Amino acid sequence: MKIYISVILSIVFCVIYCLCIDQVNICKPIAHMDISIGILFRLSVIVMFLTFLMGMLAVRFIKKRTLTLIPVIIPVLLWSSYIKLFPYRSFVFMGISVLVYFIYISILLHYGNYKKNKSAKRENNI
Repeated sequence: MKIYISVILSIVFCVIYCLCIDQVNICKPIAHMDISIGILFRLSVIVMFLTFLMGMLAVRFIKKRTLTLIPVIIPVLLWSSYIKLFPYRSFVFMGISVLVYFIYISILLHYGNYKKNKSAKRENNI
């Protein structure tokens, strides 16, 4: 899989992540919304994008699939530091970030293995 396809896919999943966070905030709005909380939500999107890029590099260069799960620790640590500020909402945001990351990594692993299997079949046919 080309790198630019992975980057475009990570941008699309960051938009999906941002929409999921906004949907949670629409369903259960924060009573005293502050500018710092809005900055925190945008910072979490940037952290998620960096997590996607680290996952992409892990898929491309590391042979063990279990090591591709390590970058998901970063957004979990971000939202776990805000448990006192958002007691239940931070767990929802952790779940959203883990779910979106697992979907992204499963797509990368599927298409990465599909391309390798397809080239291996061509070599066997020759």
